[in-house]
Amino acid sequence: MSVPSQRQLEKHIRASAASSSNVILTNHAKQRMKERNINDPMVMDVLRSGRLALPPEPDMKHPGLMCRMQRLVAGVNVAVVVYVEHPAPNLTVVTVIDVRKD
Repeated sequence: MSVPSQRQLEKHIRASAASSSNVILTNHAKQRMKERNINDPMVMDVLRSGRLALPPEPDMKHPGLMCRMQRLVAGVNVAVVVYVEHPAPNLTVVTVIDVRKD
């Protein structure tokens, strides 16, 4: 199987995030969200409408890709790092970043 393009990954992440049941937040991501005053709807907005901010990177421990989606939401430039095993619809949110502060 070939590696998907960045555009294909964006479309896949957006389509998968259309159903919140496909999105899993790690404890680390929840902790960072709380620290950075970023809520669940903001994260979902980034996943559903954001853009890949950086090229996807292979995960060292797992067969999938780490993708950083980014979008301006409610005045905050939010980045969501999500683990993707294309073409599976499951998305695991690894961390959430307030880009202005990092």
